[in-house]
Amino acid sequence: MIEKATKSDFVDSQTGRHSLDAIYEKFAKPQLHDTFKPSNPSIYIRHKEREIIHDYLVEKVFEHPDTGFYAEGRVPVSINHPPVLVIRGYGSWYPFDRVLEDTPDVFIASFRRQLKSAETVGAIDWIKQQFARGNPADVIGESLGGKVAQQIAAKYPDYIRSTVTFNALGVCEKLAKTSTATNVFHYFTLGERYAFWANGGDYIPGTIFVISEKGENWCYKIEEAIVRRARFEGKFRKRRVLVVLLAQLLLLNRHNAIILNQRKPVVVQIDRTQLQIFRKNRFT
Repeated sequence: MIEKATKSDFVDSQTGRHSLDAIYEKFAKPQLHDTFKPSNPSIYIRHKEREIIHDYLVEKVFEHPDTGFYAEGRVPVSINHPPVLVIRGYGSWYPFDRVLEDTPDVFIASFRRQLKSAETVGAIDWIKQQFARGNPADVIGESLGGKVAQQIAAKYPDYIRSTVTFNALGVCEKLAKTSTATNVFHYFTLGERYAFWANGGDYIPGTIFVISEKGENWCYKIEEAIVRRARFEGKFRKRRVLVVLLAQLLLLNRHNAIILNQRKPVVVQIDRTQLQIFRKNRFT
């Protein structure tokens, strides 16, 4: 019988962080500056089966054209890491790919179209195969990919070593309350909005972190002031439109920014009560 992994197997005893979170952040988030580099490990770049990316072999590629689901099953080549299922978020914006197909699952927390696609195209079978081999996989994703990762973890908790999400969209509240998944880690960027705006969903229980490059410094406070001013209220003004556009660029950068790979990221663990406050304050 295969024993379920415990947190002591992969959690940093000093910080409580997942020991592979910096690597998984690069896998799960887009990296625009390396868009056209073959070595880009981001799931937002399509890779071919048998391709080696950052010491991982892309063993299987899973895709469902009707729903936009896209994921890669990666196994380590020369390092002692577990296999990992990396799930893409809201479409690939470079090029414009599967964004329309993804949209229903983005804005409705209870939708499970991509979860069903994961089952149909073999991603769940791949997870079960890794488990049967005695090496349970991690399941990770950013944004929409984080929502699907939670749905998979909640439905197939016994086959997964751990689940790691970055600025994940929420799932329906019923699933969040009934999930028995263990070893779940949620990472949210300081000042994140998109994850909470999208569908108002909740999150399956786990360890929660707020991450940033330098905390609430003067630069962050200026950005927050711009974001809070960016509302289409009152008389239409061109200046207000420019503020709104600038705010959206700032928020998009926050949503996708690579933070844990910075020299000294600020990582703060919060509890579920604090997360609920973030969710309720998403429009401020």
